[in-house]
Amino acid sequence: MCRLSPGIEELVQKLKANGIAVYLVSGGFRQMINPVASILGIPESHIFANNLLFKSSGEFLGFDTREPTSRSGGKAVAVQQIKKAHGFKTLTMVGDGATDMEARQPGGADLFICYAGVQLRESVAVKADWLVFNFKDLINLLG
Repeated sequence: MCRLSPGIEELVQKLKANGIAVYLVSGGFRQMINPVASILGIPESHIFANNLLFKSSGEFLGFDTREPTSRSGGKAVAVQQIKKAHGFKTLTMVGDGATDMEARQPGGADLFICYAGVQLRESVAVKADWLVFNFKDLINLLG
């Protein structure tokens, strides 16, 4: 069973109801991210994550290096690709770590919201545009 942070399902529903596209950009693995995306109603085409590769025998081959998140700086590249492909003028990144914050580069995320509801990372929080401990803060902002 998958345990999600409180309020994330409502936040994603609210964003989608307001016509805002939601993407998952993760340094994690698709094999674990896809079920979460399914629960949240996020299509696989809106996921940027590492993909583990296996031989037909089940032997591990490695990572799919075509995924931008398979290398350093990959989240910033993924965000830039999303903006360019869809013509988004503004993109907000929500995350809890340094690699999430790195997506706020020229041509990347315009706003970085540090989510500290699971783990507060001071070095990330001090550089964020906004710090939230609960997704309710973002839900309330959407009205």
